Amino acid sequence: MATTLTSTTNFSDLVTQLVAARAEEELRARAVHAMPGMYVPARFMKGTNSLRYARYADLGVNTTPLTEGAPPVDQALTISSEFFTAVQYGSTVAISDLANIDSPHDLISIAAERIAYQATRSMDQIVRDNIHTNVLTSSVWGATASGTLTQNAANSAVAAAGVLNGLFVKQTVARLKASNVPAFADGFYRAIIHPNQEFDLISDTAVNGWIESRKYVDNMDLLTGEIGQFAGVRFIVSSDAKVFATAGASAGNVYAALFLGPDAYAVGDSQTLQSYFVAPGGDHTDPLAQKALVGYKMRFGTLILDEAASRLRVLKTQSTLG
Repeated sequence: MATTLTSTTNFSDLVTQLVAARAEEELRARAVHAMPGMYVPARFMKGTNSLRYARYADLGVNTTPLTEGAPPVDQALTISSEFFTAVQYGSTVAISDLANIDSPHDLISIAAERIAYQATRSMDQIVRDNIHTNVLTSSVWGATASGTLTQNAANSAVAAAGVLNGLFVKQTVARLKASNVPAFADGFYRAIIHPNQEFDLISDTAVNGWIESRKYVDNMDLLTGEIGQFAGVRFIVSSDAKVFATAGASAGNVYAALFLGPDAYAVGDSQTLQSYFVAPGGDHTDPLAQKALVGYKMRFGTLILDEAASRLRVLKTQSTLG
């Protein structure tokens, strides 16, 4: 009688494909900071541990009239590049032979799903934390009162009454436009906010013109977590938006909404997410074939681009929900 075992030919390939497929699915369904379209892919430089992004500066305004019969002075393009290094991450889940036998559930499949979810959320939060750690202080605004935003406000200065509202959104959009930050190709900026900020924003009775995503009439493809648009911004809600716990005034949580235009930050990998399955007895550390391993590894990095002319703004608020 033939029996399918974890050691069966191609079983290992099947599990690794399952992990990879689940990870790709999770990136589409859950990640917001590492969601394709939110970042610029960086190019990996072969033979190094660096990823590079090339930038060509805009030419300055020319207000000098031409002299009759004389050609203009030639200009040169200004070329700059930014680079960053990739870091490797990975994890495994071990399942004993007895657990696999005695469990009423398919532990290998469950482990593949959970490890894929861990890989996705880990990548997304690493990108998020890099943004909020390295953003220029001049690009950070804090709600120090119910109607006041203060540049480079400390978390402790963010007031309990300083919650996300329509006025703050409009002010942030105005600052992006004043800095010549372009909108995405759809004509909108994007914002990643916490569910508590979502509640405050849609509860603001002064927010006129809010359009829920289900009421869009232009057939735009919805972004992951998108809830609606207002004041030229498409809002994406995620519980993984940056939160500084108990860091605000009166020990309130501080929620860091991220507003951005295109090309605000780069993400690149020198080792695309890879998944693995090691059957029981797959190496000398498991001589009695007592455990199976499901795991992943990836090597990537991220960088805020052109920090001097940053295309993003961070808006820190508290929430009426705590």
